[in-house]
Amino acid sequence: MTFRSEKDESLPTKLRRGIWIEGDTMYVAGEEFIERVASALASITRLRVLGLALKEDMGIEDLASRLNQSKANISTHVKRLEEANIVRPVYLPGQRGVKKITKPTIKEIRILLSALAEEVEERMKEAPLPPEEITEDNL
Repeated sequence: MTFRSEKDESLPTKLRRGIWIEGDTMYVAGEEFIERVASALASITRLRVLGLALKEDMGIEDLASRLNQSKANISTHVKRLEEANIVRPVYLPGQRGVKKITKPTIKEIRILLSALAEEVEERMKEAPLPPEEITEDNL
């Protein structure tokens, strides 16, 4: 995933939409970008992977062992964090081939809500949310 920042003419010039990193802080602005980052963090397993990666260099096998999960499961969770640019892979020589280490790209995430109210009003005009589905449970 590449970092995107979109200039929105309806927003003040100092506010951007997108995801960008300054130093060790990720800034997120705009509803689809907030949703993308929040979705990547919306798993206890991914939060634990991130917490462990912030403390020490750990490979997929190390993370799987510490979290009592399969390597395949941890690999999937790490991939989601990579797609959101929250972690990045670093490849080091291992005993049998290459070892993939999970390195955090940031230490802090700031979600900029200041322009969200304006953006939501505009977005709702363009594409309102579908009405809630009526199920037997709701009756």
